[in-house]
Amino acid sequence: MSSSQQLGRLIGLIGTLFLAHAAYSTYEHLAYLKAVDQASIDIPIEIIVECLVSAIVTLIGVLLSADSFKNILMEAEIAKQTIDKIDTRPSFITFNHRKVVSTHSQLDRKF
Repeated sequence: MSSSQQLGRLIGLIGTLFLAHAAYSTYEHLAYLKAVDQASIDIPIEIIVECLVSAIVTLIGVLLSADSFKNILMEAEIAKQTIDKIDTRPSFITFNHRKVVSTHSQLDRKF
């Protein structure tokens, strides 16, 4: 794991903690408003800014901690596999060697 991925995970963790703090602050503010019987449910701008900034910091942490892209070309994936793994599709399976059941025995069966 590279140092940028570790830094990204740390930034993501810090952003997530601040986001949880913003959620808790919102809950506490609404509980306070309910306790003092105020009809206004406006959330303070500090909590809104904390929520938005922490969401952006968490997003940056996730982007930094992501692995590099993988190759999507089929040639690279096929080069890793053997011919036995490639040819095991159901379309290659034949059932001509199975025992053939007579039609008379099928007609005599009771359903």
